[in-house]
Amino acid sequence: MKNLFLKIVSPDGEIFSGEAKSILVTTKNGEVQILSGHADFFAPLGTGRAKLTLTDGKERLAALSGGFILVSASETKVVSTTFEFSDKIDLERAKLAKEKAEEKLRAAKNDRDIEIAKAKLARALSRIAVCEAAK
Repeated sequence: MKNLFLKIVSPDGEIFSGEAKSILVTTKNGEVQILSGHADFFAPLGTGRAKLTLTDGKERLAALSGGFILVSASETKVVSTTFEFSDKIDLERAKLAKEKAEEKLRAAKNDRDIEIAKAKLARALSRIAVCEAAK
């Protein structure tokens, strides 16, 4: 199978640039896996997991949130608000963030505070799930 050229970026900079067998990402409408030869595609990213399959077959899991994926004939771009490979996630920090988000959700007094707390909770849960799946 032919490889695809993949570029992953976030506000922190370039996360990955090179050939890969595939990338699976969480979009607003569910997970999608991109392989070489995929039709042109654009989708907004949700909060969840990503799975990068490298050319040697090894897989790397990551937590992501926000942004978009753009697939063209020449390359696939993932532009994400956050993108963290499992080996870079501090599990204890993610668990603490989950607890804080749950507290803020319980204390929320308006719709805006509820939405912010839910988003923070979803990011924390995603990071925790990716860490645990990578073990």
